[in-house]
Parts: sequence; C-alpha cells; structure tokens
Amino acid sequence: MDFMWKQWAGKQYRGFAALFLLAAVFLTLSACGRGEHEEEALMMRAENAEDVDEEAPTLALVLTSRDGAENDELIGSFREMAQEQGAELLVRLPDVSEEDALKARELTGSFVLCEVDPIEYQMLLINELVAENVDVIAIYPNHSEALEPVLAAARSVGIRVCAFGQQVGEESCDVYTTVEEASGAAAELL
Repeated sequence: MDFMWKQWAGKQYRGFAALFLLAAVFLTLSACGRGEHEEEALMMRAENAEDVDEEAPTLALVLTSRDGAENDELIGSFREMAQEQGAELLVRLPDVSEEDALKARELTGSFVLCEVDPIEYQMLLINELVAENVDVIAIYPNHSEALEPVLAAARSVGIRVCAFGQQVGEESCDVYTTVEEASGAAAELL
C-alpha cells in the first residue's frame, strides 16, 4: 500500500510540476507581448484624447429676486453671450420678491433680528454652484457685506466671480461692472 501511495503521489507531483511549468511559460510569453500591446493601446488612447473636445465652460448667473425688473433682459443677454462662447449657462433666481431684495440691500449692522431670506438664498445658491464646480459666477448681490465671505471662498477654489449692480470687496470678485456690461465682463472671465 505504501508503494501505491508513493506512485500516486509521484504522478500528482509530476502533474503539478507540468502545470506549474505551463503556467510559467504562459506568463512569460504574455509578458513579452504585453509591451507591444501596451504601447499600441497608449498610442490609441492618445489619438482618441485628441479627438475629444474639452468640456464646455459653465457660467452661473445669480440674480436678486424671482421678479426683478431687469431679469428678462439680463438672462437674454447672458444666454446670447453663453451661446457665442460655447458655454453652458445656469440661471439661479432666489425665491424672494424684488421688494424683499431691495430691503435686504438696505440692511446694515447685525442681521440677527432681520428677515434676511434674500441674502441667505444667494449664499446658498453660491454654495450650490461651488459644489457644481462652475467656472464663472456672475452675481447681482443682494447684500455686498454678507456675501463677501461666500464669494471669497468661491474664488479660493478657483471659481471666477463677476459682480455687478452692487459693489463688493476686491477679494470677493475678479471684476465689478455695471448691469449693462455684466455679460461682456463675464465672457472675458470664461
């Protein structure tokens, strides 16, 4: 019985050795051919990368209220400019009235006891746009002092800011301009 066991174990050993040798030969051959195939694959990827267009830049327009008198005109001029630039336009309107937005602009001092929805809405919109990784934010601020830290934070992560209609601090925007020239100034930032 001992002899049969040794004979069986010897056959198993030779089978494992043959399998191991076959696997080693296969791995060696595949490694030799891999260099050529990898080089071809890299060349094909490089050629395909040249054919892929860069992603269109994104411009966000943040206005003062949902019913602002100049909203339609501003949105139209920004749409036209974005189309000319090949950019995607995102329009964000705070869910507040123009009257509330005007009141917010007049606030000074502490906001703790005041109704500041117009300001909060714009702050939230800026944060959302930063999360969406837009390229440029064009904003008509409801309150420059309150929005300065949020706009400065957006700039710190590489988003360019165009403020118009109400002046904000230098660290809060890349360019400040008038309402009439806002779309042109934003186009230059793209």
